[in-house]
Amino acid sequence: MTMESIRPSIAETSYRMFDRPLHPELFDPVIVGRIRSEQYDMTVGLCEGGYYLQFSSGGHSIVEVTAPDRQQLSTFGLQRTYFYNEQEEILHKSNVPFLYHFAGEVDVVEYSVFTRVQMELESETSKVFLSHQFPAPNRLLPGALSLVRVEGSARMLSVHTFHTFPVDLAVLRTQTLIELD
Repeated sequence: MTMESIRPSIAETSYRMFDRPLHPELFDPVIVGRIRSEQYDMTVGLCEGGYYLQFSSGGHSIVEVTAPDRQQLSTFGLQRTYFYNEQEEILHKSNVPFLYHFAGEVDVVEYSVFTRVQMELESETSKVFLSHQFPAPNRLLPGALSLVRVEGSARMLSVHTFHTFPVDLAVLRTQTLIELD
């Protein structure tokens, strides 16, 4: 018996990083949050396939996207593509006024561990920057859940995301660190 989920399989999910802004409507976000300061502007949106993060400072932008690989996005400005199949750390340095660092990891676990992690994440939803729980694929599995935690100062932002993939019994964790010069 196949189980339909609103969220694609983790095996079909990729990380993509662009060095230019992308239009938010490309992602069909269910919830969006924005942080603005004199030095930067950051927007994060949660989508069925994961999330997008757009950061701009000093006239330069980056966009990171975790989404199904089948999602059509421009290749103009595309700097990196990575499929989530094992731990990978990506360090991106450039001549823009900020340092960008991304790390992502997928944990595939047993059902009992997955449900415990899901419940712990559900208890955090009111304490984080953004969260959304999608409808359950069936009565045996919970709905996919996404959370975004943001910490920062005038010169640094740290963004942690957590995304559950119930059909795969997988949890995707990402961390983005942006430091201004």
